Amino acid sequence: MIQKLLRLGIRLGIKESYLLARNTYGLGFHPYKTLRSIFREKDRSQEILVFGLPAYVLVVGAGLVWTGRRVFGMGGEWGWGAKTTAIFFLSVSFLIVLYIAYWWVKILVKKY
Repeated sequence: MIQKLLRLGIRLGIKESYLLARNTYGLGFHPYKTLRSIFREKDRSQEILVFGLPAYVLVVGAGLVWTGRRVFGMGGEWGWGAKTTAIFFLSVSFLIVLYIAYWWVKILVKKY
């Protein structure tokens, strides 16, 4: 039973990883078509994964800042490196939100 669940989980993980990679690539080269196909297929897991991309970028940025501060032993003061990294990842995340929102609005306008 556990082996069957493990095998099913691995297959599902591979499938969702492939679809996320395909949809992320598609957002860069043909975003209208990619987002429209995600909505048309009503694939909720891919909707969550694709619209969660800005959050993933923020988590990676926060992890890098936290790791850098731990490795270099900085206490309470934020140095220029930590501030720059935090601002960079916040900016990239915000730009991803704007990009996805732009194409999402184009889909909604065309639909109605």
